[in-house]
Amino acid sequence: MKTNRLRIRPPESVLVPAGNLLCLTLIAMAAMAGVLCAQRPEGAIEGRVMDSSESVIPGAAVQVKGPSGFARTVTTDATGKFAVNGLASGSYSIQVDWPGFAPFRSEPLDVSGGRPRIFNVKLKLSDIRQQVTVEADGFQPVSVSAESNASAIIVTGRDLESMADDPDELLAELQALAGPAVTPNGGQTFIDGFSGGRLPSKESIREIRINQNPFAAEYDLPGFGRIEVFTKPGTNKFHGLALLKFRDAALDSRNPFSATKPPYRSRDFEGNVEGPLWSRASFFANVERRRIDQSAIVDAVGLDDSLSVIRLNQAIPNPQWHTTISPRVDYQFNDANTLTVRYAWMDMRQQNAGTGGFSLFSRRHSTAESDHTIQLTENAVLNKSVINETRFQYIRRDLRLNGDNTLPAVTVLGSFLGGGAQVGLSKDVRDHYEFQNYTSMIRGNHSIRFGGRLRVLSLADSSTQNFGGTFTFGGEMAPLLDLNQQPIPDSGGQPLLGYISSLERYQRTLLFQREGLNPAQIRALGGGASQFSIVGGDPLAKVLQADTGIFAQDDWRARPNLSLSFGL
Repeated sequence: MKTNRLRIRPPESVLVPAGNLLCLTLIAMAAMAGVLCAQRPEGAIEGRVMDSSESVIPGAAVQVKGPSGFARTVTTDATGKFAVNGLASGSYSIQVDWPGFAPFRSEPLDVSGGRPRIFNVKLKLSDIRQQVTVEADGFQPVSVSAESNASAIIVTGRDLESMADDPDELLAELQALAGPAVTPNGGQTFIDGFSGGRLPSKESIREIRINQNPFAAEYDLPGFGRIEVFTKPGTNKFHGLALLKFRDAALDSRNPFSATKPPYRSRDFEGNVEGPLWSRASFFANVERRRIDQSAIVDAVGLDDSLSVIRLNQAIPNPQWHTTISPRVDYQFNDANTLTVRYAWMDMRQQNAGTGGFSLFSRRHSTAESDHTIQLTENAVLNKSVINETRFQYIRRDLRLNGDNTLPAVTVLGSFLGGGAQVGLSKDVRDHYEFQNYTSMIRGNHSIRFGGRLRVLSLADSSTQNFGGTFTFGGEMAPLLDLNQQPIPDSGGQPLLGYISSLERYQRTLLFQREGLNPAQIRALGGGASQFSIVGGDPLAKVLQADTGIFAQDDWRARPNLSLSFGL
């Protein structure tokens, strides 16, 4: 029998290089760290946002802040819940802001892995506080200066922009602000220190002063109702402005005295430009053109061809045109002397003037007026405390009226005005000259001003007003007539008298004229005019008028809270 033997050899050793062994060791450690990290649980914060009554608040922003600058913002759902997952272990805080509630800031929350940290937020209503600061509009500290009287009004900037654009309406608003004047002729209006001028367009005005220093000696009348307008100078940069204003009757209501709404349209174009001429000169120029297509409403009582009483209601077109051109140049000769030159040309025309109300279409006439104004102002700084002003103004105003005075005018009191216009060919030409020189100086607590003014007015007026005559009919006692237009006798056989209106008197006059009665017979039956007036002679009249005045005034600041003004 053969026996097999099993021989076991010992295992052979495997030699691994040292560098490869180090790499295998690092790979194994990294794999173990990854396994450990993957197995570490993450933390979370969950909760609900509610108000103090435990009503949920959806859509609230919840911000969670943690270590290493961690920050995340989530929004609550429709049930007010929020959840922030994937948080590393550490300390976190929660912030919630919602309109109407006080901001919420939580204390630090410890978050660890395993299960989420539950935290509910209750918001409290915030205290509503409102701070109102009341300031006086345009409040100025109390001043004892003569120019700072409490009744003075300064209009500039936005206050000026809010006023009427039409110069006539603007003047009416300024006169209302100025209040009643001390004379029956109304207040005084000064344009750049000159009297007698017309109000420029609003875009040319820099500032308006009303009732300032009313008792200043340099003015010939107390300043109640006084309006001082100062125009804009040029600037050192070019500026321009163009405006187009349009108004139509579509949105206007009907005039209650008119049976129909007459057409109306207003178109106003205005533009200005300003800037430097050269290093020491600047200019400002303004142009305005207005056309107003309007109507005059006649609402009167008259007679038709059969002498029956009818109501006369008519809309008579009387369009107007206004054109204004006004340039101004300021030139500085040197550091002590400046010159301002301003020119203004204004042209106004109107057709069918003199109609409306009781005045019928036959009384219409046309008007044309043009104004030329030249103003020169030189300011000289004599020294650091003395200033001299020299001013000169020339105005030429030409007004012409053209109407039909070949027919006599007929005035039936309380009913209508008919017949010819009676203005005929009338002309009024005025030349106005004005020269002023004022000196202002400061002497310690004294502000001294003195000077003089010379004004000359030359007037040439040619008027043919009422050269055609005017018949006036008024109501009075007259014989009462029967249906046959014969006097009704009383018990004694005398005509029975009664009061007849002015229109009935005019009606009897026309009726008996048609029947061929003479003036005496017409008057015996209660007809005929109550009055007839007529003007004749040389229509031209010339007047030359001059006035001059000097003044001196001293505003003395006796104490910081006391000022005394003296003037003559």
